[in-house]
Amino acid sequence: MKRFNLVRLAFFQIGFGIMLGFVQDILNRVMIKELHLPATIALGLISLKELMAIMGVKVWAGNLSDRFSIFGYRRTPYILIGLISCVASFVLSPVTAYEVNMTGSTFSEMFLSALTDVGLWKLCVIFLLFGFGLQVATTAYYALIADMVDEKDIGKIAGASWTLMVLTAIVSNWTMGSYLKVFTQERLTQMAEIGGVIALVVGTLAVIGVETRNAATGPSKEKHSISFAQSVRLLSSSPKTMQFALYIFISIFALFANEVVMDPFGAEVFHMEVSQTTKLFKPTMGGTQLILMLVTGFLLSRIGFKRGAYIGNVFGAVGFGMIIAAGFMLDEQFLRIALVVTGIGLGAASVSNISMMMNMTAGRSGIYMGLWGTAQSLAIFIGHSGAGVIRDVVFSLTGNHMMAYAAIFALEIVAFTASSLVLPHISKEAFEAESQAKMAEFSARTESVRG
Repeated sequence: MKRFNLVRLAFFQIGFGIMLGFVQDILNRVMIKELHLPATIALGLISLKELMAIMGVKVWAGNLSDRFSIFGYRRTPYILIGLISCVASFVLSPVTAYEVNMTGSTFSEMFLSALTDVGLWKLCVIFLLFGFGLQVATTAYYALIADMVDEKDIGKIAGASWTLMVLTAIVSNWTMGSYLKVFTQERLTQMAEIGGVIALVVGTLAVIGVETRNAATGPSKEKHSISFAQSVRLLSSSPKTMQFALYIFISIFALFANEVVMDPFGAEVFHMEVSQTTKLFKPTMGGTQLILMLVTGFLLSRIGFKRGAYIGNVFGAVGFGMIIAAGFMLDEQFLRIALVVTGIGLGAASVSNISMMMNMTAGRSGIYMGLWGTAQSLAIFIGHSGAGVIRDVVFSLTGNHMMAYAAIFALEIVAFTASSLVLPHISKEAFEAESQAKMAEFSARTESVRG
């Protein structure tokens, strides 16, 4: 029964695969190319979903699910609350995007008009609501996995979970791309409505009944219960903890900064239509990533988290170098090869790093998954919004779209390299020893105050 529940739990990612694939690949391309929004604003809007994590929602949600149960369940209620919030805002996003009515012929004029655009402010609220749900749901979801899975099996579950999410994004984008070959606002809205319903139904069925009522929150019952303020002090005063958070930040930036620019890159450099970009980038790069995620997940117990991450970093850096070359040559065939190489790197590195995150909890899966998730969201926020700024600034200076996207991809190569340099300094043993010492210190202080 436990194995069946773990398999079922992995299917939860299907809903987020649909929603994130639509938002980051289709809607962002529509806002930039079809609605003519500056990339800084369009990608900034999409990155708002990560802002809630930076503001502490992940740490707050993780700590809350560690300490307080709802009807005897610590993780499931928070997962469902987040899922409902995501679906509701997701369905409203394309309709609201078409309400944005910015004017002006220059970027500065459009930016000033944005300040008084009601549609834009409504879209900001929608993406913030989407982000709140995303951070709460995923934090509780990964904490639940960490609660239920032995260390030797974490790579397999993480691989299967992320594989399903990427596979869903590929299949849904391919399907939507075919339907949007005749592109209209109505069809775009219909895709969001159908995707939202599927995400809600599949996500709910995937988590209901998996968690045991009144169960302990980890492999062993946690010895300490600390407040949110104490959790923040615990994290900020622990060098090994902050070192790993830095590693996660660099690695996730390298992995995800590209995901919102690939379709616009195809549209503006290779002049592809909506149906072409949706059928090229996700199926080619994402399909390769999917295969490597699954393979790497099952090999991690043999090769180790660090080696898997290092292999991914090397392929990722080489792949983005090849994408830059393909763009300057305007060679679509070479671009396809480059996407495959990049997909190998993204697949190996993503599963290795996510598995490492779920393994570095020191018996407090909620609070630590909240911290690692916050570092992850900060990296994605900076990566997504920063990509928009880089694209607009470099393009305004050079008038060349390829130069703008090359700058983004080059920055990812730097991030993959930096990640490989930090990786050897990560130690689970040192992290756990530090965490135990800090918890003992907090416990002693608490007893002293009570005394």
